[in-house]
Amino acid sequence: MKISEFISTLPNMVLTGDSVIIPNEFIRKMFSISNLNKDDIFYHLGIGNNPSTLQIAVEEFKVKKAVGIDINPTVVDKIKSKTNIIKNVYVLNENVSSCSLSEATVIFSWFTDEKINKLLSKKFESELDNGTRIISIWSPPALFLPDKIDFPILVCEKPFKIGVNIKDQLRAIYKSDCIDFTASWNLADRYIKSFGTVDTRHHRFLNILQSLIIWFNARDLGIACENEIPPPVKSYVEILKYFFNIDLTDFY
Repeated sequence: MKISEFISTLPNMVLTGDSVIIPNEFIRKMFSISNLNKDDIFYHLGIGNNPSTLQIAVEEFKVKKAVGIDINPTVVDKIKSKTNIIKNVYVLNENVSSCSLSEATVIFSWFTDEKINKLLSKKFESELDNGTRIISIWSPPALFLPDKIDFPILVCEKPFKIGVNIKDQLRAIYKSDCIDFTASWNLADRYIKSFGTVDTRHHRFLNILQSLIIWFNARDLGIACENEIPPPVKSYVEILKYFFNIDLTDFY
């Protein structure tokens, strides 16, 4: 089946990311890298099914206040039911595009929608004080350049450094002007392993699929190192087609 058909078979909550649960150890690592501490007010934008970020921020990193924001009222009700006995935790049913972020000193934002990230980047610039840190996974919002990197965790601190184009961001994050297929494979592998939630039986399949998508996206953005489709990409496309019935040839 074509990749679009394969995606259509997945549950909607998988596609939207609403069901994603971030492991506690990953959360602790994010907070350590961003130096979350007792002087901070922490915001999680689009909290989804992750009350642990608020709980860990308050109970282990001793922040003054932890705020979760989500546009889905059902999500907000569930988070409130799990955190209502924890002091200094607040959950708001608001749209991140219109809510005030001015009191936040550390923000975790993991949106993949480019429009939302562009909007948020403007809010970060206009509403936040210097010294505020933005935690993101895989890539920063808009063309922000990270101050701290432990891939896939990235931290940007205001005043923000802004790249001119995606190649500036690529150099800042990956220390390279382009991504070859080996880099795509390594990035996918590190991303998958960092969460520690994928069954080892499925790791290789997911690594193949994600690394191919990374490389094709890099090519389409003009940041792939190879001018032609490299042999490993062709080989893995064939493996997915004949062993998993997933056809990526439309990417050619």
